Amino acid sequence: MLAIVSIQLSVYPTVRSSAAGLASFIENYPEALRKIFRMEDYTSGAGYLSSELFSFMVPLIFISIGASWGGSASAQEEEDRTADLLLALPISRGRILGTKILAAVSAQIVLAAVLFFALMLGTRAVDISIGSSRILAGSISCALLGILYNSVSTFLGAMWGKRSIALGGGIALAIAGFLFYSLAPLVHTFDKITSINPFQWTLGSDPIRRGIDVGYTMLCLLVAAAFYFAGVIAFRRRDIAA
Repeated sequence: MLAIVSIQLSVYPTVRSSAAGLASFIENYPEALRKIFRMEDYTSGAGYLSSELFSFMVPLIFISIGASWGGSASAQEEEDRTADLLLALPISRGRILGTKILAAVSAQIVLAAVLFFALMLGTRAVDISIGSSRILAGSISCALLGILYNSVSTFLGAMWGKRSIALGGGIALAIAGFLFYSLAPLVHTFDKITSINPFQWTLGSDPIRRGIDVGYTMLCLLVAAAFYFAGVIAFRRRDIAA
């Protein structure tokens, strides 16, 4: 995360000094490409951060970590044949999975904090004028994506006890969500599912420019909570292979 932020921010002074030429160059990009990567006002600080960091690379880190931890939460012990030792302890299954969920959410919060402070220092170093509240909004939006897909992977792992299914399912849904989100400006039929796309709930509200969308944020948290709750119920009821 620190490396990506440092590299991208180190390039910005060149982008700013060549603003006129770059703006003309980007205007010659295919319209479809500009829409997919949301390349609006690219040479401004907010536009550059949105396109280079928050359009794909940074959310991918959060999603990958979230899905990976979710897949391990309930399925890893079973695949390692250590589930019988863990579940023989005088601790309820709900508490076991609940603490793993709490650890995964905490990891997302820590990662968001790293992103926030890296951007706070980096944007000042390269003289990008953007408020701390907008940087915080972008960091929170990425963490929400990570938490949501962690909840999906946790649920899939609790249902089937296979880390491959949990990880693959979570990543597949994330890729599908990203594709629908990216292509929505080009394919009008995708507009029908935009309102139920997690990427629209988080990145689609353009947090770097507009801040957090409270309604979408609450919806994202509610959906994640529902998957976590369903995962705990499934984990408590499923026969564990030891």
